[in-house]
Amino acid sequence: MLLFEDSALDAALIKKFLQTVGIRQANILHTDTIPSALQMMTRETVDVCIADYFLHPNTGFDLMDEARRFDIDVPFIMVTAMDDRSIDDGALDRGAYGFLVKGELTVETLERSIRYALVRHRRESRLARAAIIDGMTNLPNRMSFMERLPQSIDDHRPRAGMVSLLLLNLHGMRFLNDAYGQSVGDDVIKIVAQRLDAIRKPSDYLARIGGDTFALLMTDVVLQHHALTFARKIAAEISVPAPTRDGEHDVFVAGGLASFTVKANSPETTAIAQGLLDRANSALTEARRNTRSRKVSEIIAAPIN
Repeated sequence: MLLFEDSALDAALIKKFLQTVGIRQANILHTDTIPSALQMMTRETVDVCIADYFLHPNTGFDLMDEARRFDIDVPFIMVTAMDDRSIDDGALDRGAYGFLVKGELTVETLERSIRYALVRHRRESRLARAAIIDGMTNLPNRMSFMERLPQSIDDHRPRAGMVSLLLLNLHGMRFLNDAYGQSVGDDVIKIVAQRLDAIRKPSDYLARIGGDTFALLMTDVVLQHHALTFARKIAAEISVPAPTRDGEHDVFVAGGLASFTVKANSPETTAIAQGLLDRANSALTEARRNTRSRKVSEIIAAPIN
């Protein structure tokens, strides 16, 4: 529990209320500055932040705005000495999970607000995760990947960095599903996802963007041939038989690689993203033809524009 409060008397009262409802003193963090609060929410497991509205020269709204800017997912309960509708509306607009007036604060109302905030936040977190995470592999899904791609391009624009996109497609999944059943095909997809996740670099972004298609976004490469070398290493490491509930099955993968060096004067982000996808798809189509005819894994790199 994080308490964002600059009044010693109010902080002591809220801490007493929190301990009354069973929260140990060691689990109550207290600060009155935004940098310190952000640091605590980043380093500690904070279930709820109880934030006072007015802390000169800042407000609880400022803390909520900064937390959102840093993608800190913590539910906020706003407390204030002023029963002001505009503050109430401002808290709602920023997604506060509760609004309490200090003069009306009791142990019961604080406990209820915390309980409601925890339940609502857990429910919303499950729904949010379901929207961006692939349920079978626990990797980001296509929607999540399509949001991340333009973000990575924008991040590289100030420093003229290269973005490489690798699309990977598993060969023979339709035959495997028809011959051995969907569950065996699912086993292969899960195993390949685990292998990809284990070999990718920490800075890479891996997603499952289709039934048997994965995307790997590489953002720490200098030249495309570095990305191609790594892509071929990936293909070699995942192209070994996969143990399934019906025995081992061969794994062959086709890959298409496209790269682009993003500069300050480069085209618009959406155009770069679409160009990477189009060129990676074209290279993947060629690689799939070779994989089908030769029954080997192959990675093809598209020419750099």
